[in-house]
Amino acid sequence: MKADRYAVLAIVLHWAIAILIVFNILLGWWMHDAIEDAGTAARAIIGYQAHKSIGLTVLTLSLIRLGWRIANPPPALPGDMPAWEKLAAKATHWVFYALMILIPLTGWLYVSAGWSHENDRPLSVPTFYFGLFQVPHLFGLEHAANDTRESVAGASIEAHELLVWGALALLALHVGAALKHWLIDKDGVTPKMIPGLPVLGAHEKSPADPKRRLALMGGFAALLIGLGAIFAFTAQQPPAAPAQTAEQIAPPPSSDTVTMPEAPAATTAPTPSVPGAAPPAWNIDAAQSAIRFSGVHAGVPFNGRFSRWRADIRFDPENLDASNAVVTIQTGSASDGIAMHDQSLPQAEWLDSSGHPTATFRTTRIRHREGNNYEARGVLNLKGKDLRIDMPFTLTIAGNRAVMSGRATIDRREADIGMQSDPDAEYVSREIAINIHVEAARAQ
Repeated sequence: MKADRYAVLAIVLHWAIAILIVFNILLGWWMHDAIEDAGTAARAIIGYQAHKSIGLTVLTLSLIRLGWRIANPPPALPGDMPAWEKLAAKATHWVFYALMILIPLTGWLYVSAGWSHENDRPLSVPTFYFGLFQVPHLFGLEHAANDTRESVAGASIEAHELLVWGALALLALHVGAALKHWLIDKDGVTPKMIPGLPVLGAHEKSPADPKRRLALMGGFAALLIGLGAIFAFTAQQPPAAPAQTAEQIAPPPSSDTVTMPEAPAATTAPTPSVPGAAPPAWNIDAAQSAIRFSGVHAGVPFNGRFSRWRADIRFDPENLDASNAVVTIQTGSASDGIAMHDQSLPQAEWLDSSGHPTATFRTTRIRHREGNNYEARGVLNLKGKDLRIDMPFTLTIAGNRAVMSGRATIDRREADIGMQSDPDAEYVSREIAINIHVEAARAQ
């Protein structure tokens, strides 16, 4: 049996979905151009995450609304409405349901393919639902062959855009029909979906229902809170880089610029070097040492660190020819605190943590320059590639403790990092700085 008015849930879902669809279409148009502008690229990246999250919200709400519609038939249309108009109204509503489900699904499929149709190259970007959790890709498409990913991406984005234009046309038709029923036909159809809208015709109003009114107020209050949270997420500022320490922002030492870390207090007399003996080993103070990396993404600096690494250091300032260091870094421990970055870094085109779980730096030569300035030359094996590294560093030894700070730079092109999604460094800086700070004690 059909009710004489829409249920509170149906009304709230109707307006929630409508507002989100319109907002998401406007957001999509804006971010399409904003991502190409250096001044708005960082905000556009947030916009893309919001766009995907809103689309998934629309998909979820639409499925709930469809289930409710099937279980709870809507109010009957006026008996004097022409048959063709009744058929058109029903057809319009069912097409709307199809669009509300297909539009976000095609968008999800496009994202899952991980392919940029505009640049015709791979572009794998994780989706985080309003920053709360990562959304899986559909059908494992991110692991498919490039030809498959390209085909799926092209077909899905074309369908997505056509469906959006269809939704806009249908929305205009729907609004026009609602105004016709309210202002011209005055048959009481439109006010059933808009609580508080005056009934212009002679149709009797439904009797006052305090419980229904209270439920409507609660439903729309929840809707406003939810929409406010969504809009706040969309309007948030790009994430700022974590505060940098002195070791991170210090320039590389040179003959003209000497950056001296504060020497640790000497608690014991230094162990004298033995002529001809092998350089002593040094034990790292993990709590006081760090390997950090920094760069720029979409105009916004980022600063991260590797949380798991080890170093075998054999060093004697009086025997540099025999001194050496081997540093092994767990690539999967890279993090800069930004969820999208942290999920992307282990991927194959970036650090490839599954294929190359470690990166190793081995010194080939350590030389004293002047004062507390040194230089370490070596080879960094990253993703199976050997990169030559020249790293100036400062060193202060007090007693049996030492403090070292150094800085090196790697070129993403040489390391094959992110060269599928961003080969021209349009978004991520080509040069990535590596900052090392080590505090250690001489092994006894």
